[in-house]
Amino acid sequence: MSGPASLPTGPLERSEYRALSRELVQRRLREYLTFDSFLFRKLIALAGIATGWGLRAVGKQGKALNLWSALHRGAYARWADRLIENWVGKLSWSGREVFARHIEALSPQPATEVFFKDPERLIGTRILVLKSPGDNEKGVLALDYFFVFPLLAKLFNVREVARRYYLLLEPSWAGFCDPDLLCYLAQAFPVFIQTGEPRDFAFLQRLNANLVPVPVAGNWWVDHRVFRPLQGATRDADVLFLAAWGRYKRHDAFFSALARLRARGEKLKTILIGYKSDLTKDDIWRLARYHGVADQLEMHERLPPAEVNRHLNRVKVNVLWSRREGFNRAVIEGLFAGTPAIMRQGFNYGHPYPYINPKTGAFATERDLPDRLLAVIRSPEQFAPREWVMANMSPQRATQIIDETIGRRAHQAGEKWGGSLAVKLTALDAMSYWDESDRRRFEADYAFLRSVLRT
Repeated sequence: MSGPASLPTGPLERSEYRALSRELVQRRLREYLTFDSFLFRKLIALAGIATGWGLRAVGKQGKALNLWSALHRGAYARWADRLIENWVGKLSWSGREVFARHIEALSPQPATEVFFKDPERLIGTRILVLKSPGDNEKGVLALDYFFVFPLLAKLFNVREVARRYYLLLEPSWAGFCDPDLLCYLAQAFPVFIQTGEPRDFAFLQRLNANLVPVPVAGNWWVDHRVFRPLQGATRDADVLFLAAWGRYKRHDAFFSALARLRARGEKLKTILIGYKSDLTKDDIWRLARYHGVADQLEMHERLPPAEVNRHLNRVKVNVLWSRREGFNRAVIEGLFAGTPAIMRQGFNYGHPYPYINPKTGAFATERDLPDRLLAVIRSPEQFAPREWVMANMSPQRATQIIDETIGRRAHQAGEKWGGSLAVKLTALDAMSYWDESDRRRFEADYAFLRSVLRT
């Protein structure tokens, strides 16, 4: 097995082991309190609501919005969620200046500084034209990632944009009660939101405002020409863990499952692929040594898509073990490659995603992950993941659903709608076209976007 160069695979030094043990105890306690402790979660809801009321009472509506949005995304208590939704719904018509101030207050951050310096970098990467406007017929602009949404309103003349185009937002994280998305409640035009979570779908519907949910999500836009079964590939490894080097991805819990299997005499050959997040590959390797499984691992960083697909073709199962994040593409990439997936039961808000089914993989709990891994690895003949995902979650199918949803709204508004949306793809760093010749087709649209940049 191969890991970071020059790093050993044996046990950690005693002092390093003790320090990491303390850190992991603290991390697990925070996770327990955040996700599992009934009492603590209810106390957080109560304290958050009370603090938000206090902020509102002294006129700090923006701070109240930030606090209550975070509380809603945490789903600490249903009663608190409903109270927050009622308030946000009222703000959509009586307090739009709160959302406008959110846009005005935007300043460069590590993820956005480059776009403040050169807003044109958003065009054709994070802001993609899917359809040109015509006579009494709007075009469509797609925007991905939460941080991009308010940047359009901040850096461009968004009203001029909205006269010509419908906006299609592709959120990067579950939990849509977020000022970066809600800021569009300050606008007088419809905004279409890709919505893969039933909880978020219901939230947008209850607002009864201009934010229109569309039943697709960011993990529908995988290029199945790249992610595919490879002829002659040998499944010479057992498990792939394809995830950023981040605490939220929970490598620690996954390694714990590998260690429990190892204690039973099952030493699973495992491939890790990731990139730097709030941890580094060295941190991940240290966790593997802590659990005594480093000699089972092969580690890779920042691989191009074709190489990721090659490794997906080497394994028998692909694992996602985070508790809450966005709309994970790695699972869908694996399904297109013919590799079944195991996802943690309760992921995000607990929806039993239809793309995890008897043909594509299984859900698992913390307790039964080791047994689920063995069951999937030992019964490859029962799965046909590519066939299912091709029929149900391709970029072409997503485009059709978006076309139908926007078309209904356009007709209700008395506008023409001819469809013909370009099919797009979403990757880690940018969106692109299924057919790159579409980029030339939309040159005039991109020139218009550059013309409405605020100077």
